[in-house]
Amino acid sequence: MTVSDSIRLPAAPLAAGEETSESIGTHVTVRRRNGEEVDGVLTSLTNGFLTLAGGEAGEEVRFPYQDVRYLVFAPRPRQDEEARRLHQRLAAGDEDASVPTTFEIVYRDGAKLSGRTFGAVVDQLGLHVFQPSGDAVRRTFIPLPVIENYRVGGRLGDSLVESGIAQREHVEAAARRQGELRTRRLGDYLKDVTLIDSEALRRAIGEKSRFPGQRIGELLLSQGLINEQQLQEGLARQKNDRSRRIGDILIDMGAVDRDTLQAALAGNLGIPYVKLQRFDFDPEALAMVTAELARKHDLVPLLLQDGRLIVALSDPTDIEALTLLRFTTGRPVEPVSAPEKDIKWAISKFYGLEHSGDALDEILVEESQPAADRRSTEDFERLGKQRPVVKLVNGVILDAIKRQASDIHIRPLEDNVNVLLRLDGALERITILNKKLLPAIVARIKIMGRMDVSERRLPQDGRTRITQDGGVVDLRISVVPTVHGESVVIRILDTRAGLKDLNEIGFEGSDRAALQDMLERTRGLMLVTGPTGSGKSTTLYAALAEIRKRSVNIITVENPVEYHMDGIDQIQIDTAPGYTFATALRHVLRHDPDVIMIGEIRDHDTAQIAIESALTGHLVLSTLHTNSAAGAVTRLTQMGIEPYLVGATLQGVLAQRLVRRNCPYCMAEEPVEKAARETLRVAEDEVFYRGAGCDHCNGTGYRGRLAVYELLRVTEPLRRLIEAGASEDAIRAQALADGMVPLTEQALRLARRRITTLEETYRIRLD
Repeated sequence: MTVSDSIRLPAAPLAAGEETSESIGTHVTVRRRNGEEVDGVLTSLTNGFLTLAGGEAGEEVRFPYQDVRYLVFAPRPRQDEEARRLHQRLAAGDEDASVPTTFEIVYRDGAKLSGRTFGAVVDQLGLHVFQPSGDAVRRTFIPLPVIENYRVGGRLGDSLVESGIAQREHVEAAARRQGELRTRRLGDYLKDVTLIDSEALRRAIGEKSRFPGQRIGELLLSQGLINEQQLQEGLARQKNDRSRRIGDILIDMGAVDRDTLQAALAGNLGIPYVKLQRFDFDPEALAMVTAELARKHDLVPLLLQDGRLIVALSDPTDIEALTLLRFTTGRPVEPVSAPEKDIKWAISKFYGLEHSGDALDEILVEESQPAADRRSTEDFERLGKQRPVVKLVNGVILDAIKRQASDIHIRPLEDNVNVLLRLDGALERITILNKKLLPAIVARIKIMGRMDVSERRLPQDGRTRITQDGGVVDLRISVVPTVHGESVVIRILDTRAGLKDLNEIGFEGSDRAALQDMLERTRGLMLVTGPTGSGKSTTLYAALAEIRKRSVNIITVENPVEYHMDGIDQIQIDTAPGYTFATALRHVLRHDPDVIMIGEIRDHDTAQIAIESALTGHLVLSTLHTNSAAGAVTRLTQMGIEPYLVGATLQGVLAQRLVRRNCPYCMAEEPVEKAARETLRVAEDEVFYRGAGCDHCNGTGYRGRLAVYELLRVTEPLRRLIEAGASEDAIRAQALADGMVPLTEQALRLARRRITTLEETYRIRLD
């Protein structure tokens, strides 16, 4: 791959993250992936996003790079006389190959872009191509994240033919082969090399490597998984840090993902690469390896083949683990490679959660005694502090954190105990425990949450925090007695994760501009409403991240602090000694704040202070538990706030829910119930899609969640209605007349774009 620089252009491209005066304020045309073209004035070009002003109603529109084919700047007259003469030669039909030269870009989705150019420059934002346009030159920008590979300049093959080094047919054959490799997608490569069942693995065992002896960078390049530029950049970084492997560097660069790298490494070692989610494990092989050994070395046995034990490892070069396996099983061991997350899933499934079996057996025997229900406080504390119980509970919590679960449910049934995790909003059972273990587990959790371990008849709440991988994770604990025993729910608040910006949450177009306008105010009240678990805190922190760009003093009052953010003062209240929201807010007002974020308005005192703060020149952000945006207005009046005060301070209300995203790898037509179509007023012949379930989504059909919302902006007509004490229905009708898109309608739009399902839309509907 070469870059032509035969003409030095005065219009230099942007450096990474810079916005030059030459580019900002320039008229541009954005060509999107769907073919749509958008004209406007460039107001921002930074890593990951570009922003235009001048769309409908003059609002700003922000595009993520992944949505962009290219960006064309308005042509600029050339001042370079040499370039002008060369352009005249081109217009006269001169086919001199040196200037202009050709370029070709292959996108990650397989699309191509080609043409002629005076030259090109690559920076950390993307590729800048300078093309002839009449008597001028225009700059075309292609974001780097969407480029699979590119070529600027003459082809090496043409030069070889012209110099007599190679024959044309040989060059063309090589080009066809290169095209097959370089345009392959990562998913296609993984599909080709991945095994998912025992029969395929048995056939593959013993085969020679398809890529023997290659360096990993060369291997990835030859398979079209990275391009030459990415490899050279990775090698350059490696020169500065010889302790790092090129594969890890390429992952950090975003050039390749870990699964693809691991598959390539397996091929280079001559061993199979196996996905385990749908693999049919051999029970005899599983029984030959202890749970302790499997967990310690991140391995899982798969099957027996001709007397050999076939074992999957995340690191198949772990000689210590392989030697230990040969010694303990007395069999020859043959390693295969598998993703680390698949191995942890298999260990959890087949070996259960981490605990000491013998010690737990002793607890079961002891707990089965008739006096178990008449224990003293000291007995329960001793039970909850036993080492195997501590390891079991810690194992559940750490597994939940690693899997990014929002909640842990320990649910007693008549004969056993289910342990479930809430992942992407849905509960997933991870294991079943012996019912006799429940008192010991609950005692341990109560000790962690500083609750009364002997009290088993009344509900209790507690909290604790743990340190994991250098970060702090807060746990909120609820214990409730049921007919089958005490049920436990642990809410996980990982202060290191979950922070997003407003664009990642999903705000677009006029709603994004309206929200930005509210956040730039110096006074007023903005509320985010919705049920528990609807992402209210995440949205508030995204708003704070936007406000933080200004030089303002931001103070938050929360219970608890859910995310840690630099540059703001965060206060955690403690109701035990009487340090409530209202008490904290009275002191905060003396601390010279510009912006105040209140975790939740739940009573009259907190609401009154929030209103007074908004009236006295502060921007106040908070949450409220209501179903709809209009319902937030009536909720404040029900708390005892005068309608005229609500009308004078309220700037806007955002009501939101979270819906699950479709997995993009396994989408299929969604079967829709008749009742859902009728309720949502959807035609019988309209087709919707959902994930069918695959390895990428662990068979669920969903990957991640996003917010759907309705944004009520307080206009003058709406303010007059609020001050007059209008009903919720009247407020909603006026908000709709002012342009508010109902939450249900917005979710339906996402379903029609295949981002989510009609089932999810039906689940979170408001009307």
